[in-house]
Amino acid sequence: MTVADASLLASSREAVLASFPLSRVSEAFFDEMLGVLPPAHIAGVPGFFVTEAVCDDVHAQFVAAGSRFYGGYVGLRDRAGLITHARIAEFEPAHPHAAELAWYPDGLEGAAS
Repeated sequence: MTVADASLLASSREAVLASFPLSRVSEAFFDEMLGVLPPAHIAGVPGFFVTEAVCDDVHAQFVAAGSRFYGGYVGLRDRAGLITHARIAEFEPAHPHAAELAWYPDGLEGAAS
């Protein structure tokens, strides 16, 4: 792989990660993803991962916490980006009026009311 190829791969990976950051999701979205493929689990990490990668090492992760559900794209190489209870605790006060997504975001037209 050339330096240019590696740079392009890194920038596209970052674009994919940014396209679905930590978000509130509907319970129906969470349940749909739980049943789409056998979920993958990582010891010590809450929730589950969709086993099919979006690209490279990027997978969708979903977590139920309290009465809310969360999802987002995460890179498995960089554990700092995984959805954890601590990240959710930081997310909530910073986004008190966050839309609840009914499906993967393509803008906010997937937001549930």
